[in-house]
This record gives sequence, structure tokens and C-alpha cells, in this order.
Amino acid sequence: MNTSTPILVWFRRDLRLSDHPALTAAVKTGRPVIPVFIYDEVAATYGAAQKFRLGLSLASLAGDLRNKGSVLILRKGSALETLRTLISETGATDVYWSRAYDPVCKTRDTHLKAALINDGVNAQSFVGHLLFEPWTVETKTGGFYRVYTPMWRTVRDRDVSDVLPAPASIPAPAECPSTDVLED
Repeated sequence: MNTSTPILVWFRRDLRLSDHPALTAAVKTGRPVIPVFIYDEVAATYGAAQKFRLGLSLASLAGDLRNKGSVLILRKGSALETLRTLISETGATDVYWSRAYDPVCKTRDTHLKAALINDGVNAQSFVGHLLFEPWTVETKTGGFYRVYTPMWRTVRDRDVSDVLPAPASIPAPAECPSTDVLED
């Protein structure tokens, strides 16, 4: 594998640099990393307050990335088509992201991951913003807990992963793809 081939890191809900397994894995390769946020069909369904907060969070993330030597690429459109376009523009062979667990995102991500793999792209999802993946916390008869106390008894003695530090720097590609403007 060419060590100059970039990796796309698709930011979604985990808009931070620390405790971000997908970003950490990408940076550990030593290859250029292209952070991306896509205003896609899921983000378009957010209410006004969510969109306002999203804008503030993206501005903060963009600043944090700049301080690490990187640039946040903003795009609008279908997640799959936008990622395919970015892959074509950058020559990226890998796309990493944090898992989302709601039904709409799970359906989109399952389709997207299969399509990218079919395209020959190394598509990897990483643990998201939870302490435990949902399928690792089930009742004895299967299924999810509906009451807190029995769920707590099941997980209270489990080890929790250490918080991943923010990378000291993020290797950038020689040329970054174009980006939309946050205010738009």
C-alpha cells in the first residue's frame, strides 16, 4: 500500500479529536488524513436547534483540526455519492467513521459500507459514542434491557476503554479537496 494514499475520516456525531477511535486509527497509519463532514439526508432532517448546535460544533471542530495541521472538508449531498466523489478526487482507498446506532443511520451505513467495499474501498466503522456496543448488553433471553437496574448489574463490573487522547498532529495530504462553506 502506498503510504501517501489518504484516508477519509467521516465525522458525523463524534465531532471531537479526543476519544475518537476512527480518527486515532487513521492517524496511526501515518498516511494523510482527510476529515470530512457531509450534510446528508440524515442531517437534513434535524430541527432548527440541532442545526444551530451542529454549526457551532463544526466550527469548533474545524478550528481544532486547523490547530493540528488539518482542514475539515464540508460537503452536502447523499453520503454514499459524496464519499465516492471524494474518493475519486483524492485517490483515497480507505474510509473510516464512528458507528451511529439509530435505525435510520444503521440502515444507511450498512448499505453504504457494502457499496464502498464492493467498489474496492476499505470501509471501516469504529465504536461510536457509547461505553458498550448495544449487542454486547443483552438480557439472558436476548434483546435489550428495558429497566436500568438489571442492565447496570450486567455492565457494572466490565472494563471501560481508556479515553483516547487527541492526536498531536494530523498528517494532511499535499492537496486538499475543495470544501463547502459552513455558513452556506
